[in-house]
Amino acid sequence: MNKTQTDEDEIFDPQIINDPFSLFENQLGSRAIHVVKSVLGVLGAVSCIIGLALLLLPGKTLVLFAVAISIYFIISGVVRIIGAIVEPLLPAGWRVLGIILGLVLLIGGIAMIRNPQVSTASLTFITVAYVGIGWIIEGILGLAESWGPRSGWAIAASILSIIAGVIVLIEPFSSAVMLIAFAGIMMIVLGVISLYRAFTFGKIR
Repeated sequence: MNKTQTDEDEIFDPQIINDPFSLFENQLGSRAIHVVKSVLGVLGAVSCIIGLALLLLPGKTLVLFAVAISIYFIISGVVRIIGAIVEPLLPAGWRVLGIILGLVLLIGGIAMIRNPQVSTASLTFITVAYVGIGWIIEGILGLAESWGPRSGWAIAASILSIIAGVIVLIEPFSSAVMLIAFAGIMMIVLGVISLYRAFTFGKIR
């Protein structure tokens, strides 16, 4: 048996990764690739589920919206932190950024879900700010990790996330229903792209 051949998927030289943030598939071991695919898959599935819930469930209120978005960002924060911790051979910058931004999303999500029953004006401001900033953070993290071969969909999703975050922050939606509908559609679109990346990441052509 050729030991080099057997271990080629598990052993790689971390020194060849010059960019501390980008996820170059051909420079990652199989375990690191599995971690990245798991992160993308979980976030994509949760995003699609919550997006569909926002669009289909009756009684679309700001409280429901705040709780649903909080759940998504809590899960996003936890998954990113776990992904950064469990695989030490992922790029160092990606891991550090993942932990920092994951903590921001996690703490913000917990704060939101613990205090949904505030005045309508305050809830609108807090929810809009949190959703907008959260999407911008996820977009920045996505851009930081995506500058590599076959990263077109990742870059597109990251830019879309940033644009959606900016729109939520600066666009005065005429009603809560419109805001919730926009957020639901965006979460489904971003979730589908994340699921596609989960299935294709690591498949070197």
